[in-house]
Amino acid sequence: MKTVFENVTKMIPVIRVNNRDLNLAFYKEVLGLKVIVEENALAILGGKSAKTRDEACLILEESPSMRTRAVNGAKKLRKIVLESPDFTEGFEATSPEGDLFEIVPSTGANVILTEIQLNTPNIKNSLGIYVEGFGLSEKHNSVKLPFGKISYFMAEGADLLVAPDGVWDLEIIEFKVPKEVDLTTVSEQFDALGLAYYVDKKGKILTLTDAQNIELWFVK
Repeated sequence: MKTVFENVTKMIPVIRVNNRDLNLAFYKEVLGLKVIVEENALAILGGKSAKTRDEACLILEESPSMRTRAVNGAKKLRKIVLESPDFTEGFEATSPEGDLFEIVPSTGANVILTEIQLNTPNIKNSLGIYVEGFGLSEKHNSVKLPFGKISYFMAEGADLLVAPDGVWDLEIIEFKVPKEVDLTTVSEQFDALGLAYYVDKKGKILTLTDAQNIELWFVK
């Protein structure tokens, strides 16, 4: 299972928000991102030089208050760290939805997501899908990936395990994989672990859910 992450090229968080326009103003004016494309309720964001979805670093999904609500207590999403060539000094900023971002200056051409920090009531359980399911190594409550890392921090909150479609919080972590990766074969290795998963008929998307009900998507 480890090989699937050895071939993953990037991760893209999908965050549910209440008011897309209000949040987009923050992401564009404060973080220096731009909308690459909008697809129904989705706004796909990248750096100023980004032109295609493959260059995205973040996705917002608008979810009105009639079916979604604010998180009670700590959010699952603690912080997202982005490396950006558009700034010469680092800083932190909080979105209108209460999501914290850290900008780290870089000399690269594009904005790159390097770390997702998550709050959890049980670090061992949250790490389990990566350590036991994917065979990755854990160090200091983080799993190191070829393109960045996912880190966990102890927290308390009523919604840290809630279903992702009902609150304004991190909903999905999308992992981009090359076309040659056989996701059907990858998914069969979850049977022995008793983990539920879904692979579409064309074998282009593999989805499963972690211990906190965050959806993990492997997408060609």
